[in-house]
Amino acid sequence: MAIKLEEVTTDITLELDEEVISIADYKKASDSFLDLVKELSKSIADAKISESDWQVKVYAGSIGVGVLPSPTNVYADQVRMAMVDGIKSLSKGIRPIEFTDKAIGHAKSLASLFKKAGLTKPNVRIWSKREESVDMDRMIATNADSLLESSYEEDGSVDGILERLDAHGTLGFVVYDVIDERAVRCEISEADIPLALKSFRERIEVIGKVKYRKDGMPVSIQASKIINFPKKSEIPSLTEMRNMLNGIAA
Repeated sequence: MAIKLEEVTTDITLELDEEVISIADYKKASDSFLDLVKELSKSIADAKISESDWQVKVYAGSIGVGVLPSPTNVYADQVRMAMVDGIKSLSKGIRPIEFTDKAIGHAKSLASLFKKAGLTKPNVRIWSKREESVDMDRMIATNADSLLESSYEEDGSVDGILERLDAHGTLGFVVYDVIDERAVRCEISEADIPLALKSFRERIEVIGKVKYRKDGMPVSIQASKIINFPKKSEIPSLTEMRNMLNGIAA
């Protein structure tokens, strides 16, 4: 059921214009919407705002979820405009500046709702206050796949924190960039498992055949070598480095 425009009281509102939806679709919709708000907030405010700076409202009599800022949230308007403008860009196949890979993934999820119900066009839209709304068209999901998929492959390396070990099917793990937490999937051989387990939650460099997107960002890597970064306790202090340069024993 559509939300009545005069009843919209939140800054950013997700509207699911269906009489009945499944629990799975509702959870996917609300999770993706709120995660998109959080991801854009982090991108725009550079971690200066937290989840507590947004308040959630569930609309009665319709299937809608909205967020409004707390009094301390000074970035709300920027996030709201970035979301609406970003969705418009995604519908044209253009990567929005403020959208990280995670944000694009959340937008894709919203544009992929109700597929099991056989709907070719999801009745899903996001409102910017009462000013305007943007439809989460299926084309957004198609364009998101195109923006995130690999385009070419060459020898290279990636580095980050090793997380999410996976032994189901293809052996591998995920490396998360230390700056923007961008995820890169790493495929490994059976022989690499002991080192991967030992390096869990540690910073590593992975060398091998890298698949890149069109914009040069790595998507995945077939690992040929894993190198551990030294731990903080293994890095000499400035005094110790001066002593080593001067030939003074520790």
